[in-house]
Amino acid sequence: MEGEIWASLHTARIANAAFFLSTIVSIWIAARFSSVAAEKGLNMIGKIICSLFALGVFMGNWTIGSTVMSTYSGFGKAFEMLGDTGVELSPMALGYIEYFGTEATGMPNPIMMLVGVTGLLIALAPLWFNPAD
Repeated sequence: MEGEIWASLHTARIANAAFFLSTIVSIWIAARFSSVAAEKGLNMIGKIICSLFALGVFMGNWTIGSTVMSTYSGFGKAFEMLGDTGVELSPMALGYIEYFGTEATGMPNPIMMLVGVTGLLIALAPLWFNPAD
């Protein structure tokens, strides 16, 4: 039964890779919109709209990071529940439980937080901290 949990986890990681790529692409799009808008001398309304878009990208990516971490802790819970039935878990499964836990935190991991915050700053900086202003 443990093998089936591992197989499901590795299948879920394919979606996680797509999620990660989408976060990088969305940050790039937000940053590109902002840099082009700053180059064109966007007015205040345009800056606010671009800022809202960047904030939306940040919030969406935060949700993606939280979903991924919740998925990982969900698999940790599955391993724990399997162990509660009397099945002896492998050292890998026990290590997985120890590393990811069994309860969803609703937060992305610290690396994803850093990527999100810096992506937001990269997108906002050209709009609001343009040295030409």
